Amino acid sequence: MSKKKLGFVAVVSAGLLVLAGCSSGPNNGVDQSKVDKAAQALLPAAYLDSGIDVASDIPYEPFEYEDENGKLTGFDVELGALIGQKLGAEVRFNDAVFDTIIANLEAGTNDIIMSSMSDTTERQAKVDFVDYHIGGSQMIVNKGNPEGITNAMSLCGKTVIAQNGTIQIDLLGTMSESCKVSGKKPITVTTLPDAPAMQNALRAKQGDAVMMDSLVAQGAAAKAGNGEYFDVVSDPDAPSGYDAGFVGIAILKKDTGLRDAIQKALQSLIDDGQYTALLAKWNMSSNGVVSASINGTK
Repeated sequence: MSKKKLGFVAVVSAGLLVLAGCSSGPNNGVDQSKVDKAAQALLPAAYLDSGIDVASDIPYEPFEYEDENGKLTGFDVELGALIGQKLGAEVRFNDAVFDTIIANLEAGTNDIIMSSMSDTTERQAKVDFVDYHIGGSQMIVNKGNPEGITNAMSLCGKTVIAQNGTIQIDLLGTMSESCKVSGKKPITVTTLPDAPAMQNALRAKQGDAVMMDSLVAQGAAAKAGNGEYFDVVSDPDAPSGYDAGFVGIAILKKDTGLRDAIQKALQSLIDDGQYTALLAKWNMSSNGVVSASINGTK
């Protein structure tokens, strides 16, 4: 798998990392004026020297994607840059396939994952999570909702598309079991590698709906084809999305120093208001966390 170096150029262009302008702190080319000293003290020295590489499934708007000028942006990208400021370390986003993204860390290709990854107890067997927002799942359908999909039970007997390696596959499996218990036909699940492929398949009528992260679904409905391609299905029984829960930054369980430094940096951003401002910028105020917990899903 190729490793696409995107993040440093994007972060510098956003003005969030600049050449060091003070004499104190490490001489690594990163501005040390906004460092949280307590967070930086927890960070293993190797990351101050070499930076932090982030595995991210790009594009996944609004979390990580390229804007009209080809620059990497999104909530995860900007939060990663702010964490880098607090740590005084370079943060680089690199494209990775979501289905193998934890294996990417295990192979040493990247150091952490920021890719709208749900904090689940199953994933906690391999990684720790620093939880940074709340996410759920919603469906998009073709414009006008031709199949009349309104809730989970209306998916019975239909084909639903989900992304490889995501919690939406398990969610659809649970919904399909409910269909069978109710005497209805099960849901057929088709899996595809990324968000663009899922949207293209839906438009080509290779499925009746796509199940994806709520914020991604809302963005796709608002922006794809200038809002003319898709509708979001808002189930009144799941106003925050299906299975809403913690989304986290994933770090290998052995890398406790890196994990604790990132938690401390995120908590510093929560305490000084920068996290709240970033949530507002990306229309995510209702999805915020009040503290930077580790492995909040129990």
